Amino acid sequence: ASDDECHLSGESTDSSCALDALQRRVVAREAPNVSSPSLAVAGAVPPGMNLGGWLVLEDWFFSGAGGRHVASQNNSGQGTCLPPLLWGMDKEPWSSEGLLTKQLQDSRGEAEVLKIFSAHRQRYISDDDFKKIVTLGIRSIRLPLPWSTFADALSPIDAEAYKPGAKIVPDPFYAEQASFVTVDRDWLAQILRQAAHHKLKVVLDLHNMPGGSSDGTYNGIWPLKPKFWTDSVSTSGGEVVPLTTVGLWIAEAMVKWVESLGPSELGVVEGITLLNEPGHMASIDKNNSKPFTRGEKQVLDWMGETAGLFRRSTLPGKGVKLYVSASEPSFDNFWETVPGWYSQSFSLQERHSWAVFDIHWYTAWGGDKCSGRTVPGGRYLCSQAVDEVRPMLHTCIEDDMAKFAGKVDGLKSCSEFSLSTFEDAVLACRNRDILSMYLQEQLDIFEQYRIQGFFWTWRMPYGPNFESAWSYEHIAMGQVAPQESGL
Repeated sequence: ASDDECHLSGESTDSSCALDALQRRVVAREAPNVSSPSLAVAGAVPPGMNLGGWLVLEDWFFSGAGGRHVASQNNSGQGTCLPPLLWGMDKEPWSSEGLLTKQLQDSRGEAEVLKIFSAHRQRYISDDDFKKIVTLGIRSIRLPLPWSTFADALSPIDAEAYKPGAKIVPDPFYAEQASFVTVDRDWLAQILRQAAHHKLKVVLDLHNMPGGSSDGTYNGIWPLKPKFWTDSVSTSGGEVVPLTTVGLWIAEAMVKWVESLGPSELGVVEGITLLNEPGHMASIDKNNSKPFTRGEKQVLDWMGETAGLFRRSTLPGKGVKLYVSASEPSFDNFWETVPGWYSQSFSLQERHSWAVFDIHWYTAWGGDKCSGRTVPGGRYLCSQAVDEVRPMLHTCIEDDMAKFAGKVDGLKSCSEFSLSTFEDAVLACRNRDILSMYLQEQLDIFEQYRIQGFFWTWRMPYGPNFESAWSYEHIAMGQVAPQESGL
C-alpha cells in the first residue's frame, strides 16, 4: 500500500497495512471482460441502468465482507471504506454520507476529505463503464445527485458557506453533524458529454434534500431524524425559512442549470427527478409513532410545487421529461391516493408527453407474499426448482404492474428494481437460474405494460455480499454464485 493509502486509513506503513482482497480489487480495478456477457442474461437487458454509489453514497455499497442488510438496522451503519483511499473503518462503520464527511472533516481536515472523495468519484465510474453499459445494449442511465450539487442555491442562508465554488458545505439544519462535498457542475456537464459520446441518454435524479427528506441511509444524515418536512432554518437576514422552501430553491436551481446546458449536453438529458422518493418511509414511521412529515397532503403539495417549476421552464418544450418519483411507504394507501393526485395535477397532454409517473419496485421486502430466502419465512425457498418459483414471482410482478398500468394513464417508469429476493443478503437467493428467470420476468412484464425500467445498480464491488442481486455488471458477466443452502 502507498503511504497515502496507509495514512488515510489510519494505519501505519508497515505490514499491518497490507492490502486485503478487497483493497487489491480496487487497486487493480478488476472488471470482467464485457465482450461476452453471461448467457444467464442473454436477451434480458434492462433499458436503463442506475449509477448508484457514485455521487450519492449509501453505507451498504461499501460494507465489505460484513455487509448484510440493504436497509441498515438499529441506527448502525455498515460502511467500512470509501475506496481507493479510505479503508479500515470496520470498528466504527460510517452510516451516511453527511456524517462520514463531517467526521473526516473534523478528524483529518478538508484537504484529505477532498482527496478521498475526488479519488472515489474519479475511479468508481469511468469511461470503461460507459463502454460496457453500451456494449450490453443499455441505452439510458439514471444518475443520482446529492442536493449539494446545487449548494449555492442556499446562499441566502450563509453567503460564505454556500458560495459558488465551495468544496464542502454544511447541512443547513444539522450543521454540526453533517457536511457534504459538492459536485462540480462543470465536471457534471463533462459527464453528460461523455454520455453523448456513447449515445447514452441520462436521467438526472436529485436523490436527497437538506435535513433529510426520507428515512434511509441515502438521505445523507441517517440515523438522525429527517427534518426536511417539519423544520426551518434562518437566513443571514434573520428570516425563518422552512426547509421545504430551501428544497424548492434547490429544485429551481437544478431546472435552471439544465436549461442553461449547451446543445450537446442538453441533448442527452432524457429527464430530471426533482426529488427521489419524497417522504420515503413516512407512513411506516408515523404508524410507529415516529412521524417526520406534516402529512401526506404536505408531501403531495410540495411535489406539485416542483412540478410547477418544471412546467414553467423551457424544458418541456426541449424534449426533457419530469420523472415524478413517488414511494409507496410514504403513503397509507398509495394506490388510492397518489394516482388521483397525479391525474388532477397533470393534464392528459402532459402525462403523455413530458410527465412520467415513477415508482420503485422490489421483492426484497415482500415478506411471505413475494420474498425468497434460503430459510423459511418467505414465499419460496431458494432451493426450489425454477419452474416452481416462476409462477409465484410472475404473479407478484404482474399484479403490481397491472395495477400500475390500470391506475396511471400516461408515461410510466420503474426507476429502481433489482434481483434481490430478500433484504438480508446473507439469506437471499444467489442461484443463477432463479435470478436469471426473475430478471426476464420483470423485463417482460415491464415491456408488456410499457414501463421504462432502470436496474439498481451498475457496480457494487465493495459490497460483495450484495453483488449477485444488485450489481448488473456482476450479473451480466456471469459471476452469479451457484445455489446456496441455508445457514
